Amino acid sequence: MPRLASTLLRRAYASDPLLLLLLRECRDLDSARNELRWLREHVHSLSKANACNDAWRQRQLKSMVRDRARGMPLQYILGDQPFGELDILCRKGVLIPRPETESYTFRTARLILSELRMGSSSPAPIRILDLCTGTGCIPLLLHSLLASSIPDLALVGIDISRKALSLARENLEYNISQNHLLPRARQDISFLQANVLRDEKAELVKREGDAIPSLQAVLADFESAADIRNSRKDLRGQWDVLISNPPYISPVDFCNGTTRRSVRLHEPTLALVPPPLASPQTLETHKSEYDENAMITAQQDSFYPRLLDISDFIGAKLTVLECGDPAQARRIVDLVVRRNASYPPARGLEARIWKCDHFGSDDMFASTEKHTDDEEDGGARAVVIYRNRDI
Repeated sequence: MPRLASTLLRRAYASDPLLLLLLRECRDLDSARNELRWLREHVHSLSKANACNDAWRQRQLKSMVRDRARGMPLQYILGDQPFGELDILCRKGVLIPRPETESYTFRTARLILSELRMGSSSPAPIRILDLCTGTGCIPLLLHSLLASSIPDLALVGIDISRKALSLARENLEYNISQNHLLPRARQDISFLQANVLRDEKAELVKREGDAIPSLQAVLADFESAADIRNSRKDLRGQWDVLISNPPYISPVDFCNGTTRRSVRLHEPTLALVPPPLASPQTLETHKSEYDENAMITAQQDSFYPRLLDISDFIGAKLTVLECGDPAQARRIVDLVVRRNASYPPARGLEARIWKCDHFGSDDMFASTEKHTDDEEDGGARAVVIYRNRDI
């Protein structure tokens, strides 16, 4: 990390000594001023609720500034993060929602609504499965965007972390209480625990997390309890949309300075870095030598083959997968193209890349066309996969 100019440090201290501490993370004066303002507003709201005096407010503010200077994410200090019209509660141990995730969630909702309008005059029931749900921000925002147009809507968020699921359920109740979500969201949204990587059909090495049920088992139980589509045992075709923000950072990028210090030190590694590969055979999906770089890439991408298997299993008509950069997006598209050619359940797939623009534009690139990406755009983006081009 480059050193800050001494003139900048002097200007910050002259304006407010607390700005000097915030510059360690913010790196520019305007950002530091904004964060100090937000922290002051947060302390003021706490003091009003608890009838505290000025001395208490100053102690709280200094404590929060010191936490921020040590790299604690601002969202953990303030306790929430705006996400569309929602306020998503944030706590240490659960991944903080990102603007990129918010952007493609809006785009997914628009795509669902436009396809529904094209398909029929009366909205059909929609079933949406969100894997690695974290705070629950994706299904909650989708419900807020879709519920007024779709009377029959079911969303299920899946995570391996009990802490994440507890916070997701709290976010559901909190946003209903704030009138950001309709009360029917309690019936329409469920958060369930499952191990997305566990395939009950495969022989797995016993390891931590195996005690958590497989996704297939959890969905079968959910279907039985909810009596979806006459309690059919076969889950194929039961879900219209699969969406996921899985762990996708390589262990090397997590440690070498590519990942921000505040993320590396304070956000859950479980939600950021995929677990080590169980066996070298996973590398077959990459069709490269079993060298160290290939192992790193295979681990970084390890969720995507499994997510595509799940998409095939449930017959998802639309699959939206967040990824980390253009190179990873192209690898996922290549994986879809190969599966489309050689794997019968994946026939009829079309993959596209949504660019990360934070403004929700609908520029998309078809996987079958030659295209270029903005190589300077290192932010998250999504790969969107259509099955037979209807939702």
